[in-house]
Amino acid sequence: MTPKEIVQKESEILISQTQESIGHVKKIAIGEAWKLLQLATASIVQVIEHTANDLAGSDKKTLALSCLNSFYDRVFIVIDIPFVPQLIEPIIHRYVKGILMIMVAASIDATVTIFRNTGVFIKKGFNKEEKNELHTNF
Repeated sequence: MTPKEIVQKESEILISQTQESIGHVKKIAIGEAWKLLQLATASIVQVIEHTANDLAGSDKKTLALSCLNSFYDRVFIVIDIPFVPQLIEPIIHRYVKGILMIMVAASIDATVTIFRNTGVFIKKGFNKEEKNELHTNF
């Protein structure tokens, strides 16, 4: 199995688990959708970082966006936007998705940076001794 296939399989598992956990909810508030997207972003970024080391950074981001786009399409049927009539919500759903996916793209970069700076991901090029020193020199 290729690294991309592993990531896609893990993404499918994440989608299934999320669908199961939200049950029969027909509408999700935009704030809750953003929280779920953030959790999904963190999970997908970790899976990609651990399984797809041979990919370039831009390829990793493209793969993450593809997985998160699929996550959005399959988990969020209708996003509930306050003060917007229910009749209009389905019409503007694609615009909401577009805005959220732009935010997700920026969030991927931020997540990778945070994970690297906090030691979740060890910077490439360090040997084992240097990795241990990183965790003990705080």
